[in-house]
Amino acid sequence: MSDNNTKRYFSKVLESDVDRIISSLKEDGVKIILEIVFNSLMKGERDIYMQENGNIENNKANGYYKRMAKTMTDYFQVKVPRDRLGLFRPIFLDVINNEKSKIEELGFLLYVKGLSTRDISDIIEKTFGGKYSASQVSVITKRFKKEKDAWLNRKLDKRYYFVYIDALHINVRRGNKVEKEAFYIVMGLKEDFTREILGVYNTPTESSAAWEDNFQDLKDRGVEEIQMIITDELPGIENTILKNFKGTQVQFCIVHKYRNIWKSVRRSEKEEISSDLKGVFKVGDPRFTQEEGKENLKLFLEKWSKYPSLRNKFPESKFDFFFSYLNFPYQIQSMIYTTNWIERLNKSVRKTTKNRNSMPSPESVMTLIVATCIDRENATYLKYPVTAFYQVKYELQIGFKGEKDEILF
Repeated sequence: MSDNNTKRYFSKVLESDVDRIISSLKEDGVKIILEIVFNSLMKGERDIYMQENGNIENNKANGYYKRMAKTMTDYFQVKVPRDRLGLFRPIFLDVINNEKSKIEELGFLLYVKGLSTRDISDIIEKTFGGKYSASQVSVITKRFKKEKDAWLNRKLDKRYYFVYIDALHINVRRGNKVEKEAFYIVMGLKEDFTREILGVYNTPTESSAAWEDNFQDLKDRGVEEIQMIITDELPGIENTILKNFKGTQVQFCIVHKYRNIWKSVRRSEKEEISSDLKGVFKVGDPRFTQEEGKENLKLFLEKWSKYPSLRNKFPESKFDFFFSYLNFPYQIQSMIYTTNWIERLNKSVRKTTKNRNSMPSPESVMTLIVATCIDRENATYLKYPVTAFYQVKYELQIGFKGEKDEILF
């Protein structure tokens, strides 16, 4: 049947119901109109299907089955026509299914944004008129599992300029107890200068041993070389990094170190100490060297010797790891001596968990974090290159193994 004939057929079917529609415009008028329109269109679809497929042996129209459909404000019942062999499927049935999928998509989006399953259930009921229990909303979030697992196990690039690692600590229920657990996030700067979230991991207690497993996962998924890893000063983390990525430089986050220092000194002296630290950890000065930084750090510790804990925070055996950023061009030092980039992502995750006293399971936290990561990867600040790195592209490129000879010759 041609498109014009199809249109004329549907028009004729609907026109025959006009009187019924007009006479039904009472309190449930919209619902009745929708029932009539959908039933008429689906019946017309089946009539056309049977005409065009009448050569299929033993197949014919075979009554209807009832199904609940959903509008933005109410439910209504439709009669879905069927054929004996079960080959016919109305196009308009997909319209009904799409409405349900939109509601479920909204439910998951609200969950990712930080609402509890009970809050989401209330919103769906008030907005759409239908009732979704908290347990039904939980089922919706579990359907994300396939996408989450694919994202967590995807292949990664071989080389990254810089990788930032950090852990969030979130209250989570495991069995009958609620305790804080560590959830690790890894972000990398790619060779095209865009940022990528490489992985999310969970081990109840943050430790360098846990990072051993995380690094192994990165290697299994393709990572071979990293120029520098920026991390909080976790005991033994430098050894774990060097064991897994030989030749990689390690930079302890200076911002984390500042926060540690503020806890150990008087409030009245914080301003002066802050000023002194700026002279220790200079960024953006092409003349400032590691040797100067180390010497300034020694002078700083001598000046503030009345706080013995400060010397414990800066053991001389680890001085190199506080100044690795000075091995790189001065134009980018402010972006590689701290894990601030990943802190911004962590802040987004915390916004989704702050309204909950605790998460129901580690799996629910992983779902929440991965969904947030995928959402952030689609955001402007991760999709586009960090242009400040373009001016030092050559210097960075020759930092990879064997790359210097390849570029020069």
